[in-house]
Amino acid sequence: DDTAVLEPSKFEFTFVAEDGKKYVYGYSANIQRITEEYLYCFKSSKHSLIFERTNDDFKFSRNTKTELEPIKRMNTSNKLFLATATMWNTECTMAAYRWFAEKIDAFTNDEIMKNYSLNRYRENSEEYVDFTKELLKQADINISNITVETKEMEAKNTSPVNLVINGQPVSPKMIQVEIKTGHTVKTDNIEKTYDFSLIEESLGTQQLFYIAPIIKETLDKGKVMIVDELDRSMHPFIVKFIVNLFRNKNINKNGAQLIFTTHETSLLSLNAFRRDQIYFTEKNAENGITDIYSLDDFSVRKDENIEKGYLLGRYGAIPYLHTEEIV
Repeated sequence: DDTAVLEPSKFEFTFVAEDGKKYVYGYSANIQRITEEYLYCFKSSKHSLIFERTNDDFKFSRNTKTELEPIKRMNTSNKLFLATATMWNTECTMAAYRWFAEKIDAFTNDEIMKNYSLNRYRENSEEYVDFTKELLKQADINISNITVETKEMEAKNTSPVNLVINGQPVSPKMIQVEIKTGHTVKTDNIEKTYDFSLIEESLGTQQLFYIAPIIKETLDKGKVMIVDELDRSMHPFIVKFIVNLFRNKNINKNGAQLIFTTHETSLLSLNAFRRDQIYFTEKNAENGITDIYSLDDFSVRKDENIEKGYLLGRYGAIPYLHTEEIV
């Protein structure tokens, strides 16, 4: 869009930080500078100002001015004031900043998820293996044993510059993590265990191995887990099982949150989600603009079959297939 490309992009987050307080933080930015930024804290039903910013003009509350006013000169027009203020150890921005820095993990492709999880298996092998085994058991997958092996290997040096430490050439090292699975098979009352490398397992089983450590860490630390296409290569029942881990207050004791995209329509149920938890995306075929909107925008009965209504086109966000044009 020739007009929108020149306009600032705007983002806003509402969240509860580690201090138990609710915050609203937002900013607008173009390619050159931050055009707007604000942070509010809810100590009651009404929000309290921490700071507001329009370009390089700042506004502080009476309670935060003494702490934040001197920090203005440390900031630049293309930097978020939330980051600058926290870098100078301002108490009133610390909890909000730490939520962004420590509580959000986004997994937009398999490689990010794989590397993240392999590091967890390597660093805390027994803890994460036990959780993965239990998750696989609950998901009705016949894996009786999991072993994690780490090997130190020399990395291929593609750079013409050799690594030198204390005057001696050093070959850079890399850690390879190998996961093996054991399947116990019973035939004629005789049990035998067969070992496989993880890469020999189905894509769905591999996906569970890579997502399990992320689920554990998210639940343990009350984080926000963002996953693109949670349902890829996995049975709908297993996807529902994962979703229900976050819905179960006895398991999700720290207020962890799961945000995910999916094409699995069987998840569209008011037994699993509130109306304001379900969002649809619809792309305009002519200009590529995508709109996102909530099921809460529609008048929906409590007993309505959401999946059926969606497939009938009642809420939009379905592709229009020109099947008669396919030869």
